[in-house]
Amino acid sequence: MCYGGGLWRTWLDRDLTLAGKVIVSEGNKLVSKYWHAKKPLVMLPSLCIHLDPEREAFKINKENHLKPFMATAIVDQLFSGGVTPISEDTFNVEANHYPTLTEMMAKDIGVDREKIVTFELNFCDTNPAALTGMHEEFICSPRLDNLASSFASLDSLITHSKIAPEERNHSEIDMIMLFDHEEVGSQSAQGADSNMAVETTERIFEATTKGYAKEDYFRAMHRSLVLSADLAHAVHPNYSHLHQPEHQPKLQQGIVLKLNANQRYMTDSVGTAIIRTLCARVDVPLQDFIVRNDSACGSTIGPMMAAKAGIKTIDIGAPCLAMHSIREMMGVVDALYYKRLFDVFFQEYTELSETLLGE
Repeated sequence: MCYGGGLWRTWLDRDLTLAGKVIVSEGNKLVSKYWHAKKPLVMLPSLCIHLDPEREAFKINKENHLKPFMATAIVDQLFSGGVTPISEDTFNVEANHYPTLTEMMAKDIGVDREKIVTFELNFCDTNPAALTGMHEEFICSPRLDNLASSFASLDSLITHSKIAPEERNHSEIDMIMLFDHEEVGSQSAQGADSNMAVETTERIFEATTKGYAKEDYFRAMHRSLVLSADLAHAVHPNYSHLHQPEHQPKLQQGIVLKLNANQRYMTDSVGTAIIRTLCARVDVPLQDFIVRNDSACGSTIGPMMAAKAGIKTIDIGAPCLAMHSIREMMGVVDALYYKRLFDVFFQEYTELSETLLGE
């Protein structure tokens, strides 16, 4: 089953493998383990050009064209003959899955096959992330959208946590929230369109505030700010006409500030003023992005967070090419800008925002 809106043609003719979560039985307990097959296991071959009547206009049908090649029946029978059958197949592992696959999985995670209860696996590229370009100025990697934002924000949070309390100019709680399921609408127990943000912040506030009162929590939320950080669409030099002429973010030229009159992005004048001021303090250039009026606007979790939690939200992102491809591309310099922006945000936001957000 395909997850989210991928550029599925980029998955063809790649050395793919499998990775994911495996639930195993250990006595009376169920334990989650993670498995990543390091070697290539799967191929999605393209149709050879001589048999393709639509060569240039080829469009993938997700049901018909994305069936993976993992093994041929005769060879798998030869190898599976050496796999010991499960004597008590309590969880239907033998009945539902290739013995050679479950044997490989069990061996790698160090359990017996009959202990595997179930698993959820995803295809992924075996090609590792790399610095590319003449001067290694580009980052090429799977899932940059949105692991790049996750990495930069986590790195900054760790850096900020090491600052001595007396050197900090504020006492509020700094945090990041990394959600599942943004690509499929975020409506899950752990997605951004759930109550997780509200429940988490209220519990933290109650646990750290003497004489907790709901009104104090509401005031604290009003004084807070969320940076909804999701990679942004850099202008593609071969398709520049698809961008609004005056808003064409470029690689290596700074963080993108996303604006949309229909509130698909949550940035407003107050948020813009705060971010522009912080960026100016640490020499981080900003690029404005407004989608063409005749184009669909991408979505972020910014509107969900703002609506659910009632927190002022700003949508930003580092510019990226090949978004939703199996392999995406961004600039090394922009990754550094990203980190610098998060650093100054954690350290100086409170003092700057007091006059704008008030009580």
